[in-house]
Amino acid sequence: MKKLLLLPIMTTILVLVTGCSNTSSKNSNTELTEKKYAEVVKNLKKELSSINDVSWDFKKSNSITNADISKGVMIEVFPKSEKDNSSLMDDYTNIDIGPNAKESQSKIKVLQQKVAKVARTLPNDNIEISLGFKSDQKTKGVIPIAESIKSMDAIPIH
Repeated sequence: MKKLLLLPIMTTILVLVTGCSNTSSKNSNTELTEKKYAEVVKNLKKELSSINDVSWDFKKSNSITNADISKGVMIEVFPKSEKDNSSLMDDYTNIDIGPNAKESQSKIKVLQQKVAKVARTLPNDNIEISLGFKSDQKTKGVIPIAESIKSMDAIPIH
């Protein structure tokens, strides 16, 4: 008789425990704690500090869905000053043409490698680092030249 009473209780406990564990894994997949975000920004600043005195802004956006992440976190990195923003935009637009094409390609590649290196330390693939320049058109936001998640580079490194 005691065995028959224990069976429904054990089943209920099992269902509750399983439900709780599924919820916590979903949250850890889409959230970036403030501590981890601060660590990522610190690593990005360290990696990008060697780039000719450019100061960078960092913006964290939640619940972003694009080709690489689903309701994930996007960390956008872009130059603080208009001068540095224009310089990065010029490098991007001159990557295939012009007398400085090789130099522009080299600068972009270095930025892509630095973003990829930091992205490998992210907790999961639902967090993306996107480095770029601010578009002249406010509605377009940041135009990425380097994008990476933990396991891949969304913009291939050339």
